[in-house]
Amino acid sequence: MTSSLPIQVATGILCASWWRGSWYVLDHTLFPADTLRSGVASLTAGASLLAMKQYILSPAYNGTKILMRMLPPPKDGALRTRYLQTNRFIMLYGIGTACVLTWRGTWLLWDEAGHFVADAIKSWNQAGVTSLPSEHEASTTTIPKEHHHGESTLTDHPDITEPVLFYSGIVSHVVATVGLLYIGRFTSIMAPPANITIVLDTFIHGKGKSFARAVQAFTQLRR
Repeated sequence: MTSSLPIQVATGILCASWWRGSWYVLDHTLFPADTLRSGVASLTAGASLLAMKQYILSPAYNGTKILMRMLPPPKDGALRTRYLQTNRFIMLYGIGTACVLTWRGTWLLWDEAGHFVADAIKSWNQAGVTSLPSEHEASTTTIPKEHHHGESTLTDHPDITEPVLFYSGIVSHVVATVGLLYIGRFTSIMAPPANITIVLDTFIHGKGKSFARAVQAFTQLRR
């Protein structure tokens, strides 16, 4: 147990770095000036990508057979293993990206909902529904910074600009990808909904013999 602790900590750091990089790149590229549109686009893309990956892993999908005919795996044992590992990595990378998109879209839309309610309450107060503060209260009350719909959600830290976050996000994402592949823990990037809709459901644990063999090859290869 103790000997695995460094691997567990390293996996946590690398997964956080992978998610951070993906999140910041999306902040910079996916409607960066409009939080609402960015959230809707992120959630829609995440759900669509997750559905596509789930279908590809299902027994109903025949595209793999066609691809295997067009690009058959190498007959050499070592090359064949690398071929399968590469295919698995591409699949897992897409699933991980779908997780980030889904989480980010949900997060931004909750933020927008909160700001919408706050703006509604503010308008209600300004209309005179509630009593206005006294002159003394108005002079001593600190007014919080307002959120303006459509502004970027990136940090307001004066020493960190958006390009810096964008490029540092790319670096952390690439470093985390290489690190997780090296220690054989790339599947750790997955979070709900992927680890309940793909990893644990009938699409992975199907009963068909040919599909079961494919699933076994998919789940047993660590890298």
